[in-house]
Amino acid sequence: MSKYRSGIWAGAVIFLLALFAFVLSLSYSYSGALGPGPGFFPTWLSGILMALSIWYIYESVKGKNTSSESWPTGQSLKHILFIIISLVLFVILFTLFGFLLAGFIFLAILFYKEYRWYTTLLMSAGITGFIYWMFNSVLKVYLPLGGILF
Repeated sequence: MSKYRSGIWAGAVIFLLALFAFVLSLSYSYSGALGPGPGFFPTWLSGILMALSIWYIYESVKGKNTSSESWPTGQSLKHILFIIISLVLFVILFTLFGFLLAGFIFLAILFYKEYRWYTTLLMSAGITGFIYWMFNSVLKVYLPLGGILF
């Protein structure tokens, strides 16, 4: 049983986070005048995440989620840390500069190793612009253009 303990703990932590999100989502209205309300997606996503975490715990107990590595090492660990640091930087830049600049920089950081510089810049600008347009025009959820410094 101790061999599968990490999978059980990971599933339990994910379940608790999903349960917390589920409880918070219940404070929002589930439906609105024109369809789903602000609580619709968080309720369903957290519910699905809870179900998947229970399934993961079950698979870990059965022994199907075993791996020779208990923790990522080498290049895998570098990739994970790179993404986590990039996300933290995005949150800081989002607060300081708003969505457009923070999103552009975040995507450029993630893409610069895989693509040429001009492809990186075009993809970062295009994806950030599309997400901004989608939220502001289609979904009517206004993302902040400027942050503390603008």
